[in-house]
Amino acid sequence: MKFKSKKTALCLASAVTALVACPGVAYAQDQDDAATVDHKTIVVTGSLIRGVEATGSQSIALDEDAIIESGASTTNELLGEIPQIATFNNRFDNDPRAADRSEISRPNLRNLPGVDAATGATTLILVDGHRMTPMGVSQASFDPDFIPPGAIQRLEVITDGGSSLYGADAVGGVINFITRKSFDGIQVDGGYDFGDNYSAWNAGITAGINWDRGGAFFTYSTYQRDEISNKDRSYGARGNWNADGTVLTPSGTECLVPVGEIVTWANFGAGWTSNPAAAALGVKRTPVGSPCDIDGESALLPKLSRHSALFGLTQELSDNLTFEVKANYGESSVRFSKYPLGDTISGASPNTLMIPGAFGDTYDVASVGFSYGANAAYVDRQQTQDLQVYGITPEFTFDAGGGWQIKTTAYFGESQSSRVLPGSDRAKLTNYVNTGALDPGNVAAASAAVITDILNFETAGESVQDLFLVRTIVDGGLFELPGGTVKAAVGVEYNRDRAKLREGDVTIGGIANQPFRQASRNVKSVFGELSIPVFSMLDLSLSGRYDDYSDFGDTFNPNIGFNFTPVDRLRIFGHWGESFNAPTALDSVRTANARFIAGAVLGVPDPNGEITSAPGVLIDPTRDDVLLVEGSGGALKPQTAETWSVGFDFEPVDNLKFGANYYDIDFTNILGAVNPQLASVVLLNPEKFIFNPTQADLDAFLAASENGTQFAGINVADLALIIDRRVANISKARLKGLDFSASYLVETGFGDVSFGVAGNKLFTFDITDSGTTVDQLEFDEPDFNIAGNIGLRAGGFTGRVTVKHTGGFDTNTAVNQTKVSSFTVADLYLGYEFPEGSGIADGLALRVNVDNIFDTDPPVFRQQRNLNYSGFTLGRIFKLSLSKKF
Repeated sequence: MKFKSKKTALCLASAVTALVACPGVAYAQDQDDAATVDHKTIVVTGSLIRGVEATGSQSIALDEDAIIESGASTTNELLGEIPQIATFNNRFDNDPRAADRSEISRPNLRNLPGVDAATGATTLILVDGHRMTPMGVSQASFDPDFIPPGAIQRLEVITDGGSSLYGADAVGGVINFITRKSFDGIQVDGGYDFGDNYSAWNAGITAGINWDRGGAFFTYSTYQRDEISNKDRSYGARGNWNADGTVLTPSGTECLVPVGEIVTWANFGAGWTSNPAAAALGVKRTPVGSPCDIDGESALLPKLSRHSALFGLTQELSDNLTFEVKANYGESSVRFSKYPLGDTISGASPNTLMIPGAFGDTYDVASVGFSYGANAAYVDRQQTQDLQVYGITPEFTFDAGGGWQIKTTAYFGESQSSRVLPGSDRAKLTNYVNTGALDPGNVAAASAAVITDILNFETAGESVQDLFLVRTIVDGGLFELPGGTVKAAVGVEYNRDRAKLREGDVTIGGIANQPFRQASRNVKSVFGELSIPVFSMLDLSLSGRYDDYSDFGDTFNPNIGFNFTPVDRLRIFGHWGESFNAPTALDSVRTANARFIAGAVLGVPDPNGEITSAPGVLIDPTRDDVLLVEGSGGALKPQTAETWSVGFDFEPVDNLKFGANYYDIDFTNILGAVNPQLASVVLLNPEKFIFNPTQADLDAFLAASENGTQFAGINVADLALIIDRRVANISKARLKGLDFSASYLVETGFGDVSFGVAGNKLFTFDITDSGTTVDQLEFDEPDFNIAGNIGLRAGGFTGRVTVKHTGGFDTNTAVNQTKVSSFTVADLYLGYEFPEGSGIADGLALRVNVDNIFDTDPPVFRQQRNLNYSGFTLGRIFKLSLSKKF
């Protein structure tokens, strides 16, 4: 049986809900566990110096038991338990609506803006203190879900900028996954999750052996998850709301039964009009068919298959030289179901055709949406994403004597990413319609050859990214001060990042015939850190890093931190620093691409009333299509940030601890693209949202898009909006907030009862675009997250109830709704570990998790043709798992 100190138990209660930093968690090891090897030196996240905690910064640590008890099925789901991360009480996987431009999950500490549009990340992900290979077709960051669960020994989070130690990307903070050093024996793990219209399972094995002065281990994990469709959850419905927000009707028009309308134009003497005000002249709209629920057939959570593995070997080559190597591999396959593919085609207006007419003449123009699924030759093809990553990390550690150590780490890794979005060749569609080979009102009558030819088309992308780095760090003691030994660390690093990318609109499989665009860049870095115990009550930390990039220049980022302990049990800490996020090598090879979305304009806010007379009511119903232009916007600059924070930890009596941390982030040159779902963004960026575009507008954007010729047949008379979502340094942001936490442990005769709470309150979230600053907290943005738990540990039994709460917010974009309610979810964990001497059950642990005990739906957020909820949950999910050690 495992035993932990009282301090560790207290910290564990906090760490489970990411409450506070507890050294006991970070360093806790089970003395009776043969899998644990005693290591003489420990470096924690936020410092390069052995045995020194991160000075001046708030840190969060979860050990192996805390990770298990969270019940998280994936690493990103685990991170969603932390109130400071954007996925708290929210979607832990990518939103399927962005599956054509987002393949990986990137944790976002502090919910910094722009992360969904940039290729890189503003939260740095480390494994054992070093970077990992970037992944994705449209992203260039590492997805922590590819770390095998059996490999993770502990998780450390620093919620302040870390560029002074680690370089680029550590703007919101650093998340470091510490993998195990060794394992002796065999452990098998398995789990099964189930709920309404949902199931998933996972399995894993870890095996290893220790020998004199070394050891080796291997761990493998697989995770398999079924799909949940929007129709499987009541809150997943999307469509059009009536004016008072009481009735939601489907909005899909590309249906198995054709949907559209015939617009009758009338001549008023000086020309043609379709304005409803001219009804007396014969202007009218005749509906064809009824809209269908296309969104209901789309994935709320896609089908997923993932495999991951890690091998590790450690060998003491001599009394002062140790060699360690780790190798990782991971692959995943994601599949998205959708309604049978369709298209929308419209006839040209009499104005476009320059048809002559006399006063009172009428002319009918048909606009029809249809699905190819009505034809027997239609073959359903799912949208796909496939990822593969591998890497190897050799490391030498040399004890130089006198308390000094030299550590050299190398890493090489490569990722291969691909995505496929089935589509239709609109040029061929237009030709077949014009020649009569395809009648949009009777798709079933078309020949198989016609349907097959049109659908021999897809939007595909493939990338290959690799990372090579080598780093040497020297650390040790310098001299004595009244408060202790002044310690230092200095290091040098070389980093080479390469990316190859090919993407485009091609015939099925045709992407293989496209050439790769390639880019490479390197970074040479020098960095250092000083830990200065000025006297017993005051510790100072000074650090700085110089990075010289081969493409965009150089940068220096400093950091100053302090810990002040005026009395026992009270620590006051603070820091100031600068951080940055650099454009990635992938940014250098990206181009702009256009994307046509039929009938989608009501999903975009119209704050100036340019196309709507009232919410959900178009001035010209014939113009409802949208063209998006996405991808690279040209030369990009680094994003930069200046951050500072001050906080305290206080333990007035044994087993009671609480603290707070106030932070301020000034984030500039934000790399991203406009968000077309926010009214404030539409209002402040008129040059990015071109309502009622002219033919000249359309031609200009298609000319700037690599696939522009594919959309040459678009009728501008049907186009309501062009959105320019090309990535650029578009804005700056200011965030100010407060983290807070408390934990308490009560020792009783039957076990230890723990209480914990942690949260985040955001005071300021301002974004400045084009010189105008908008308060993001005024509308459509929650500003409060909190998690609390009550736990019991008695013998081999552990139980815990966790409650997660996100505050409500005001809205000005919803239909007949001014307030979105708060969201509260309760989770349950029960576990039992059989004690030693239990016979066949020796080493067996059984666990039950119930996520969302009360099956609470997320709060209603009524939006036209958009998500109608805030936050995210799968509903009540039962998770059964076991592990057995041999």
